[in-house]
Amino acid sequence: MARLVAATLAYLREQGVPAGSSAPVGFDGRFLAGHFARLVYLALREGGMSPLLSAGPVPSPYLSFAVKKLKAPMGIMLTASHNPARYLGFKPKGPEGGSALPEVQKRIAELAESAPPAELNPGVVFGPPQDYEQFDLREAYATALADLLVCEQLDRSLKLVVDFMHGSAAPLYGQVLEHVSVGFTPSRSEPDPVFGGGKPEPVAPNMDELVGWVMASGKESIGAAFDGDGDRLGLVDESGEVVPNEDIFAICLLHLIEDRNQRGRIVKTVSFSSLIDRVAASFDLPIAEIPVGFKHATPELMVPDTLAAGEESGGIGFGFYLPERDALLALLLVLETLTMRGRGLSEMRRQLGDRFGRSYFVHRDVPLANRGQVQRIRQRMEEMASSPSEVGLPDATPERLDGLKLRHDRGFLLVRLSGTEPVLRLYCDDTTEGRERELVFRAQEFLLGGGPN
Repeated sequence: MARLVAATLAYLREQGVPAGSSAPVGFDGRFLAGHFARLVYLALREGGMSPLLSAGPVPSPYLSFAVKKLKAPMGIMLTASHNPARYLGFKPKGPEGGSALPEVQKRIAELAESAPPAELNPGVVFGPPQDYEQFDLREAYATALADLLVCEQLDRSLKLVVDFMHGSAAPLYGQVLEHVSVGFTPSRSEPDPVFGGGKPEPVAPNMDELVGWVMASGKESIGAAFDGDGDRLGLVDESGEVVPNEDIFAICLLHLIEDRNQRGRIVKTVSFSSLIDRVAASFDLPIAEIPVGFKHATPELMVPDTLAAGEESGGIGFGFYLPERDALLALLLVLETLTMRGRGLSEMRRQLGDRFGRSYFVHRDVPLANRGQVQRIRQRMEEMASSPSEVGLPDATPERLDGLKLRHDRGFLLVRLSGTEPVLRLYCDDTTEGRERELVFRAQEFLLGGGPN
């Protein structure tokens, strides 16, 4: 981290950022995240910046909002988002109000290779209290989100259960929901640096408790879950079913297009469901694919006439707001959809299937043991690209935007190596139920010479 702070300061000097410029620093609720944030604060101050520290753990979208609101050249968020408690990340936020642009992150990484590490003295943040200039833009953030809604009042009859997963979204997101008069029952809102021993990611295996709350709360109840730093959204409908991320994004798109008469290009990661392509095609809207990672969506959301951007892992951003995923804004738009249409979430999902066809999606991660496996997989990916029939897709077209994507008329099969850990990632989307798992099995068997773990 000492090298990353030094590299960030070196980058800002390269850009001619004036001494004394503000730099908000935020952190999530992980073990020692606040201590690391204070070390970053002190190093930025020593480097000539005027840092501002969040008063406590905050969601990443709020830190992005603060960077834009304060007209800061950069902010730093200390978080590992939805990853396990043992991880922590150093995430630069750009002046646009989103993740630093890919070229900025690349340059900071290059500078970190050679920059002398900043002097960080952990003893300082464990010693007597220091004076830290803080920022508090909670009211401004709540007002900004409320102003994006077109409904004067969201449906008060809906029973909402919110699972904060012990992350940094509470209590700020709860305050915003109260600001727009949305009542809710909180779950796992207490801060916990180890997230109750689980992983703070709103995916089906981690949402059993929320499903139980929804089923116990009555037929008009739905559930919402936020990940560890509040930028990914999960939903549970009235039937207790976890809503696929492609349904959430598609519902938001239909609301913007049909209820709010908004138009624009749609951006999605290469791993996201083909349902989004069908929605875009039905309204004759352009669609753009980007590599996995929401940092690639940031510049796309800055392109004029971009309506929204979504990713397979649950992040959604909107072109009329900041170039950043914001799970709370996505939830508010879903609630506005239900209010304006007078329908339940499960009914909205049924209508999606009727209008655009069902998509069946699966994502599987396979840990890799050694570098030899990685080289072997790269070779086999080349063979798969040359002969897609090896995995049962003789008519597929290979694409190389991120990994290898075999696109066909019923969906796609995508295989890619993780850029952050030794993991093979496999994704499949198909209009025939069960075929998505069969194709992933075939791909894994072809690439690794064995079936699923």
